[in-house]
Amino acid sequence: MKSHKKQILTLFISMTCGLLSSQSILDDFAIDLNQGKVLLAWTIKSGNVCNGIQIYRSSNEDSINFELIEDIQGVCGDLISAVAYTYTDETPTPNKVNYYKLLLGQEFSDVLGIEVLFIPSRSYMLKPHPVRNSSALYFNNSNNHNFELKIFDDFGSIVYLHETNSNRFILDSTMVASGLYYFTLENKSEKSIINGKALFVD
Repeated sequence: MKSHKKQILTLFISMTCGLLSSQSILDDFAIDLNQGKVLLAWTIKSGNVCNGIQIYRSSNEDSINFELIEDIQGVCGDLISAVAYTYTDETPTPNKVNYYKLLLGQEFSDVLGIEVLFIPSRSYMLKPHPVRNSSALYFNNSNNHNFELKIFDDFGSIVYLHETNSNRFILDSTMVASGLYYFTLENKSEKSIINGKALFVD
């Protein structure tokens, strides 16, 4: 009797996923970055079920060649209400855009991408470099401390000064004349300084 019920349930799930394959069973799908880890969150619409959820990741620029990173077994979704799910990728590929997609039964989700930057303490990353138009100067600021950026000319004079409590400054090629400049990133809370240089090109 139990085997008969299991066969009926499996058949029902397969039929339901087959009927819904022409339209998305997802209500939403989003990804976010938190301290070097990627959080995936999605919701399956009410009235939809499927057999298992697989999570795939790719770090290729063309967002292909996905690898399976998580296989959630069992029935997903609910016939009465919407069901929300979350998953945290603890080991995304650092300093690249990570692409994610879900497989729900027989249906793939859209592909979402997010850049994961790993910057050691007391270091920085400037990209793209040289600075043409606009570049981002990233640094480690997981505690949201107040950072001060100073850019100096050849004579040691400050030509640009700005503060933030985020983990980056946006540099624009129109900020200063073309040339090589030295800069400091000062953590105002810890009184620590990171030294660097940037080439600005009109």
